Amino acid sequence: MDKNRKILISILALLVLSAVLAVIDISMRMRSVQRERFSLAVPGVGPGVGVVRINGPIEMAGSEGGFAISSGGSEAIIQRIAALEADSRIKAVVVRINSPGGTVAATQEIYQKLMRLRQRNVVLVASLGDIAASGGYYIASACNYIVTNQGTLTGSIGVIAVSPNLQGLFQKLGIKMNVIKSGAYKDILSSYRDLTPEERELIQVLIDSSYNQFLKDVALGRNLGIDDIRPYADGRVMSGDMAVKYRLADEIGSFEVALEKAKKKAKLPEDAPVYDEQRSPLDQFLMTLEGAVLNRSGLQNRVMRYRGGYMIEYRYQP
Repeated sequence: MDKNRKILISILALLVLSAVLAVIDISMRMRSVQRERFSLAVPGVGPGVGVVRINGPIEMAGSEGGFAISSGGSEAIIQRIAALEADSRIKAVVVRINSPGGTVAATQEIYQKLMRLRQRNVVLVASLGDIAASGGYYIASACNYIVTNQGTLTGSIGVIAVSPNLQGLFQKLGIKMNVIKSGAYKDILSSYRDLTPEERELIQVLIDSSYNQFLKDVALGRNLGIDDIRPYADGRVMSGDMAVKYRLADEIGSFEVALEKAKKKAKLPEDAPVYDEQRSPLDQFLMTLEGAVLNRSGLQNRVMRYRGGYMIEYRYQP
């Protein structure tokens, strides 16, 4: 009897594993039809407000885990903005941001896409969540108006490049790297050795270039002078009320306040429809499962830091 029970348990375990693998396979296939997830949620109702959601670290492919459904990927976000731009019903857009920032190029592409929408006289209102720092704030600055919670972590205007130096550990373990390279700087930021003074200077030039662009774009979006922003653009993180004080945000309020402001600025009625992103039940289930696994295991921050450690980024890194 015990033997039969073990066989039955083994069969059930295999069935469960097969089901999980099938779900993961389906979610991976959903990448190829990603645009379908960003259809407007309330078709054919009339002029209204579109919603763009930016969650997690911002990268070209997004901070996708095994389920491939995270929404920090710049290409998916740009597709969403393009869909709203092409829809004549959209008179205003609320950009809901909950992100510590991310890579330079991905952040700049989203900013430029939003500025194009703004130039077409579509009202843009940013709504800041738990965190909208560095690249998250960069994107928010493209909006006509920024609504932040009092406890939002924002600001962190600056650029960072991080690379671990494991040279001492390698020496302790007796590990040596054989490197054959075409030029003196080909292995710059490698973990097996320290930077040379010349390499530090080269990286600093790249950092300064990206930083200056950050300042210019925020100044443009906020209708401020660069000198108005520079005193607070030293990488410091700040609360929402501090951001309002420094004119980096406009009002303390929730997502609902941002929606109301967007309707008012676009001269829409209070009952105008809100076109939010539409996700399938499978998407929602996988996002919940992915978040639970990463948060409980403590893997999320470690994975993101490792993946982003070799890039020049607009990212808040506590």
